[in-house]
Amino acid sequence: MPAAGGYVEIEDELRLLGGEAANTANALSAWGDAVVLAGNPLGISEEATLLRESLANRGLPLLEMAKAVDLVSTVTPVCDIYVTPDGDRTMFGRGFSSLEQHLDLGPMPWKGADWFTAEPNMELASREAVRQARSNGLSCYLMDFIRADDPIYAGSFWQSSTDWAGHRHNVQRNVRWVKEWVERYGCFAILSDGPNGFVAGSAEVAVRAFPPFPAPVLVDTTGAGDLFRAGMLHGLDRGWEIADCLRFGSAAGCLKCRSFGATVDVPTVAEIERHIAENGEVSRQYSNGGGRSQV
Repeated sequence: MPAAGGYVEIEDELRLLGGEAANTANALSAWGDAVVLAGNPLGISEEATLLRESLANRGLPLLEMAKAVDLVSTVTPVCDIYVTPDGDRTMFGRGFSSLEQHLDLGPMPWKGADWFTAEPNMELASREAVRQARSNGLSCYLMDFIRADDPIYAGSFWQSSTDWAGHRHNVQRNVRWVKEWVERYGCFAILSDGPNGFVAGSAEVAVRAFPPFPAPVLVDTTGAGDLFRAGMLHGLDRGWEIADCLRFGSAAGCLKCRSFGATVDVPTVAEIERHIAENGEVSRQYSNGGGRSQV
């Protein structure tokens, strides 16, 4: 990135489907899971048309929870992501802060669903959606809900990174942090720390550090956490052992880093399983990571 007031040449530019929810839903759909992307209204614009076409081409059903009278006035949310040669990214967004005023949770498709996952980008609506999911009997997987008063229920799954919680590059402090979080909320907690792996556990599964799977190619880290979440949900919905869910999620997240964005080159189930098998030393360290998921 250039210094303030400076200049740097942009080598290439891509327009991609993105966003945490879309990244997660796209991966789950690619792996054969039935999903509904219940999201914010997209508005009416060139970018909105591009997003709807991209979702339709992937066979992803989109439920825009918009107040009908506000559809035209909604600003299409767009995020500019600047990726540097080391794979790191810096983001600038437009249209996100005003989304909540146009949102209507009325049409949420609770019936027939088993899992609900969300992130608190829309401060009030996201938290209310979690409460409604809970009251409708869905299992919840929460991403980046870090406020003390967040609706994190006992038995739910919680994931975040050291971008938002815990301590960067300090495994011991993160183990203590996750233990305290688990004691407070009774959830299964996962706190990732980039190349340092992650800390995970619950009241039933000992909280400890897990190593990362190696990334064969590092192009862009955007969406790695979303693919981790998708991998966890893929396994949890199938009743896998917790250790197997963690393996799959971790391997999926690291393989995502081989391409720009998180929706154009989703690693296949076969690729993820092969990567796990080829890195036996790392995989074995996930053993004793807990019993079968109970939801």
